[in-house]
Amino acid sequence: MSDFSTAIRGMVLAGFGFSLFSIGDVFMKIMTSDFTVIQTAFWISLMSMIGYVSFSPELGGLKQTFQSKKKHLHLARGILGVTVFFMMVNGFQKLGLALSYTLIFAGPFIAALLSVVIMRTSIGIHRWISIIIGFIGVLIVLRPGAMPIELAALGVLLAAFCFALSSIITRKIGNEEPTLSFAFYSALVALCVLAPLMIIQDGFSVLPTIPQLTFFISVSFFHIGGTFAVTRAFKGNETAIIAPFQYIQLIWGIFFGYLLFNETVDQWTAVGSIIIVASGIYLIYREKVRNAELNRGVTTHGAFD
Repeated sequence: MSDFSTAIRGMVLAGFGFSLFSIGDVFMKIMTSDFTVIQTAFWISLMSMIGYVSFSPELGGLKQTFQSKKKHLHLARGILGVTVFFMMVNGFQKLGLALSYTLIFAGPFIAALLSVVIMRTSIGIHRWISIIIGFIGVLIVLRPGAMPIELAALGVLLAAFCFALSSIITRKIGNEEPTLSFAFYSALVALCVLAPLMIIQDGFSVLPTIPQLTFFISVSFFHIGGTFAVTRAFKGNETAIIAPFQYIQLIWGIFFGYLLFNETVDQWTAVGSIIIVASGIYLIYREKVRNAELNRGVTTHGAFD
């Protein structure tokens, strides 16, 4: 297969995979109308664990996953991942899809700053400019001082920080680990954290009906499919070609939010999101220019999936 054909295939897979994530998020938001955030996160985590085990042969196998010598890094990533997942579910419920996506996309800028501190990576003037402009976009969206900042918005920004830190850990883990390792340990940590919270909250007193359980299974199905498609897209392609397709989630967030939940995007959020996306794409481009190889697994959902 030629480089051009490989790139086209990768872009199609990326667009498809990130779209699957968004569809799963829509189902997730629907379920928050009948269940608490903790209940929603728990049942999706459980269904995801079952799904990952079922698809384990295609994702690297359980044997290699259990033999990993980097379990401590996977577990640390899992703790960050469950925080991201919980805060995003809460964000989808309280803020809507578009605003939650916009704020989580601050993650790459935070990751770039953390890479300086943790990995001693040097950042040139171009990337500093894109980072600064990206954070200006976040400020435009939040407008601190002009309007009260919702706790859910701060929660999504915390998720962006955890996502960024998780991406650093993902780079340290490297590409040798099977895809299943990243997904399995994240789901395992999520269940270990969420199950006690379910007991404390008496979350098991209301069990999902068959139709509701189908929705939870659907979320897991779409997220697993998205993980598989995006992982394949990054293989054999430069990050600069594939990574920008993550922003298709924002387009889907606006579309589904308006169509299904009557959510509208105000002018400040629109302007801020455009700035964030443009700065993010430029940051990815500058990474390519300096030949920095970002890990294939770092996506908006990579912290959990």
